Amino acid sequence: MPTDASTTTGFLNLIIGSGPVARIVLVLLLLFSIVCWAVILDRWRMFAKAQKQSNRFLNAFHGQDDLHQLSHAARHFPDSPAANVYVSVYTKFAKLLYTVAPGDVSPLTEMVFRELNRAGQVQLARFQKRLTLLATAASVCPFLGLFGTVWGIMSSFLNISAKGSTNIVVVAPGIAEALITTIAGLAVAIPAMVAYNYFISRSRNIELELEDMGTTFLSRVQLQRHNENV
Repeated sequence: MPTDASTTTGFLNLIIGSGPVARIVLVLLLLFSIVCWAVILDRWRMFAKAQKQSNRFLNAFHGQDDLHQLSHAARHFPDSPAANVYVSVYTKFAKLLYTVAPGDVSPLTEMVFRELNRAGQVQLARFQKRLTLLATAASVCPFLGLFGTVWGIMSSFLNISAKGSTNIVVVAPGIAEALITTIAGLAVAIPAMVAYNYFISRSRNIELELEDMGTTFLSRVQLQRHNENV
């Protein structure tokens, strides 16, 4: 419609005709936006692959009691945090799992527990990498946009003072130009905040999966040593 076209044209003209400070703010917000969307797409692909492979590995894990066979199966799921934790723990304690004496089961369990926690934290850190960029953008960009707006309004009042007129025709363009940076700041911050909360939620789900797998793994180790030494 003509109204929409004129509005779009007017919006673009305000951006093109904005002052140097507003342009700097808009460029910074554009850079923030590019980085945020790159992080969002990268983490989205990473979490999607991890979820798909973890589901397959955990199905195998809960359906297979042979720890050695599971270690081979886990190597087919390199994007799964649960599979990576299992491989890390099993590789480190493979010999001990089958040779430890009955009286040493508790110390072994404690060592396995510590390794499960360490490997789990490594995997969580891998998935949470760069999420701080989203949190930073979500908190900084609105203030960056507000800075541009305050500067623009200040410039508008100085312009009013210089021209000695408070006519809406004189005031409106400057105010509209000033508000562009606030809009841009919110346009960057809102998706960044939504994505950050979403990925943190997914990370917590991964953490719960790792805790559940770790508990089951420890139970199997204890049961296996008990059955072999009865």
